[in-house]
Amino acid sequence: MQEKLIYRLAERSDAPGILEYMLVHFFPEEPCSQALKIDISEIEPIYEALIYRCLDFPFSTVVTRQSGEIVACLLNSIWRRDDQDCEGADYEVEEGATENMVKFLKMLNQCHEDFWTLAPSEIHVVLHREISSVSDGYKRRGIATKMLTANMTRENIDAYNVGGVISETSSFANQVLLEKNGFKCLKEIPYSSILDSQGNQILKTDDGSEGLRLNMKRIEHFKLVD
Repeated sequence: MQEKLIYRLAERSDAPGILEYMLVHFFPEEPCSQALKIDISEIEPIYEALIYRCLDFPFSTVVTRQSGEIVACLLNSIWRRDDQDCEGADYEVEEGATENMVKFLKMLNQCHEDFWTLAPSEIHVVLHREISSVSDGYKRRGIATKMLTANMTRENIDAYNVGGVISETSSFANQVLLEKNGFKCLKEIPYSSILDSQGNQILKTDDGSEGLRLNMKRIEHFKLVD
């Protein structure tokens, strides 16, 4: 008999636990971070800022064991068309960052920099699916699929006037998951285009993914939680 898991809305008090989960479970599996050999000390403040940004909104999910241990999480934020430039979506490149870290963050920012020109003109707010992760031992149980809409209540979607969901996907598994669930790829940045200062390709993943994809699904195509 499978262990019964708890799916619940992530709250700000969950931030330390989510950060620990991401450093232990998400970081070692994220293909770009590993291919670029990014140090965990460089990525930790990026994760921390991302977590708190997402927890400002009632759309993120943690999946826990009965003991409270986090075994999966989905982090969502809100991004508005009228935000200043890409505020609320961009990652800041800190002074002193290594070359590979700079390349990684610039690639993420480049992926969504022209999203609003690609998005339907009538959509002014999107739910930004920033992190989706299921730990080893809990994969292939439908958890990632269930998390997709676990806290997308009709009330909150209407309150924030959300017109669609976007997601950048770097791993082959997440790309397949979103395609199966009706997301459309708007843009892809080939990993072969990420070069160092000498012109050498520095991003070669080992999970079958060939590029970073920007995906979108219109909100009317979701089955929302009442």
